[in-house]
Amino acid sequence: MSVQLFPDGGWDVHHHIFEPDRFPYDPNRHLTPPPASVRKYNEFKLNTGITHSVLTHGLSYGADSSCLTTFTADLGQTVTRGIAVIDPETVTPIELAEMHANGVRGIRVNIYKYNAMHDVERQKVALTAHARALDGHVTRWNMAFTHTHPEFWGALKPVIVREVVPRGIRLVTDHFALLKGASMLPVECGGDITRQQGFEDILDLVQAGHLFVKISAPYRVSLQAPHFEDLKPLVRALFDANPHQLVWGSDWPHTPLMKVRTREEALTETPYLEVDDLAWLESLRSWLSDDEWRMLMVENPKRLYDSR
Repeated sequence: MSVQLFPDGGWDVHHHIFEPDRFPYDPNRHLTPPPASVRKYNEFKLNTGITHSVLTHGLSYGADSSCLTTFTADLGQTVTRGIAVIDPETVTPIELAEMHANGVRGIRVNIYKYNAMHDVERQKVALTAHARALDGHVTRWNMAFTHTHPEFWGALKPVIVREVVPRGIRLVTDHFALLKGASMLPVECGGDITRQQGFEDILDLVQAGHLFVKISAPYRVSLQAPHFEDLKPLVRALFDANPHQLVWGSDWPHTPLMKVRTREEALTETPYLEVDDLAWLESLRSWLSDDEWRMLMVENPKRLYDSR
């Protein structure tokens, strides 16, 4: 099965490692996940046939990315890249250079820190602060920016064009940009994915080459597990907009949906979701040509994350 899926290898550009016994979680975390070790992720890679990965720093660790470079070393830096979380107000050029030397190739914007989950104006502030923190200090890094409001992308467009694109930062958003398949669309959309808020703005950004979208975590945008058939029109729309701007991520170990949690909820261990990863991969593969599959799984992620 894995030989058929990944004859040329493949990249998983969004996964996490959680080892709280070695690295305790941040006391102000938004989520307490169970352990998800390097050993378990290597088993996942072997089972699927994935050869390379991008470890995304879990927000449960806050802005302390010291565990990230330890985990990437354990996973093997020749086949693993890292995405860090920083405090844009305090991070130094020396720290960024050290991260780069240890395989880090980007950051993720922690909108929880800005209380910006549902506030587009605060998201603009967060996006700008992180872009300026990287400016001139590292080259060809990525910036992951994810939120639960696809309708915000229209308001964010001018900030992206003004603050992100001129700095050479590649902006990436996770999980289909949270655009929904038909099974999760609001009633007023009538089952038509193109009528949902944010659809045109996101596709415009993808088409212009200003935004990379991760084809990841289908369970966040569709109710049709395990094959998620209603996501085919969305996948096709994204590929037809610009096949060079798409990458795939597992979201292993499948953390629960993003939301603002109470303090008690955040400190209570929350189980992972049960996902049939191979069923989803087989479904996705059937919707793409050989060239599109190779772009998604090999060429695009290598261009995006494998810079020296």
